[in-house]
Amino acid sequence: MVQTKRMDEMGKTPRRDKLRIYGDLLSVLRSEAYSEKVVLTHIQVRLNVPFDRLKNYIIELKNLGLIEDETSLKLTQKGKQYLQEYERIVDFMNRMGLTYSNKLE
Repeated sequence: MVQTKRMDEMGKTPRRDKLRIYGDLLSVLRSEAYSEKVVLTHIQVRLNVPFDRLKNYIIELKNLGLIEDETSLKLTQKGKQYLQEYERIVDFMNRMGLTYSNKLE
């Protein structure tokens, strides 16, 4: 019987779910907020997602009311609250020695 290695054991990044991608994207947008111009390719590289998927995530964040619009990419108050709560949960899990998995085991 051939045993397969998990993706993270092979050096590849494990898949992220939308909760994590939204948190990562909002975090990147917050850090880019003070830049004169937000460059999508810089965000794409930092987030490590294909460009077409990044555009879809940005549209989804806009539709959810977490960013103002697809061009300015500024966080709304709701987006700031989402990011604050997301970071609080991740911090809590780290302090408890728990890992976040998007799969039920």
